[in-house]
Amino acid sequence: MSLIDTIYGIFFDPVPTLQYLAREKPLLPGLLVYLVVFVFNLIINRGLTTLDSEIAGFIPDGNFIWVFAGLGVILSFFILALTAGLLSLLSEIFYQRGNASGLLVCLSFAVIPGALGPPLQYGATLLGVSWLGVILSLLAVIWVLVLQVLSLREALELQTGQAVLLFILPGLLVVFLLLGLIFIIAQTMPSFPG
Repeated sequence: MSLIDTIYGIFFDPVPTLQYLAREKPLLPGLLVYLVVFVFNLIINRGLTTLDSEIAGFIPDGNFIWVFAGLGVILSFFILALTAGLLSLLSEIFYQRGNASGLLVCLSFAVIPGALGPPLQYGATLLGVSWLGVILSLLAVIWVLVLQVLSLREALELQTGQAVLLFILPGLLVVFLLLGLIFIIAQTMPSFPG
């Protein structure tokens, strides 16, 4: 399957495409697609922030923004690899199924529809209907989230319910850890007089 066929498949026939990606694991094209989508969104979002005078004051000017962009690319790849590894590990623990490299490739390709959100939001902002742009961006984000759950399902050969649970499990763990930490801090703090 060529790169064009894969991109077409992600948009219009995601399940067999993700099955193919999980089986064949074309890692370099997947990471390249992820990088292109990330940089494209970065550039469009930079243009979008210049249209909004309230946000533009918080963004550094000049070449310094590209230092942040470079760090963002590195951090983004780190989070992608960490997410694929963590979800594959959790799947190994709970369901005895793992495929970290296949999941990494599937998650890399799953971000492709995310490239639609920022240009649509930018266009809507230029037309004076920025609320529509926000809605369209949210739809693109939801599309990416659905593709990520499908990526989990196909790469790890899980049922849909198992994939959804595995997808939200790290977030739930973080919430419970934060609540536990807050409880511990609240219990150890001395009471204030008065």
